[in-house]
Amino acid sequence: MNITELERVEGFAAFCEGLNLLHFSPLELRNKGKAHETPGYRGFGLNADPPPELWPNVIPAITMADRMREHFGRPVVILSAYRNAVYNAAIGGASLSQHLKFSALDLSCPGITPQACFDWLSIQRDRGVFCGGLGLYRSFVHVDGRGTNATWINT
Repeated sequence: MNITELERVEGFAAFCEGLNLLHFSPLELRNKGKAHETPGYRGFGLNADPPPELWPNVIPAITMADRMREHFGRPVVILSAYRNAVYNAAIGGASLSQHLKFSALDLSCPGITPQACFDWLSIQRDRGVFCGGLGLYRSFVHVDGRGTNATWINT
């Protein structure tokens, strides 16, 4: 069965509603990235929405983003979520990026340093709240639900 774009968007909205997120909308999770949206960037117009079979993969990462927003009491911005292979290659993403599986989010929290976000996420992971990857970058943090712990710093 070939579903229409509207059916896919409505289905994704229903999926997100079932997650009982306090602070994120389906539109935020459908963010295709700055390079996709900006004319002249290498990835302009190349990304797509995640296919339905990948939707469950984002649950650990978006759950942690939602909790992070609650903890800091400030907006958390999704900078990058799903990336298709063409877009990921165009922007120089890792060939085995968790974004390709829709299990990763790159996040910023205006007014809170990436280090503070990373530290809080690390504590949550150490407490067993989630299992996955954490990356610290100069202007954002990466969180994913790959199922095994991984940590890197790229500042």
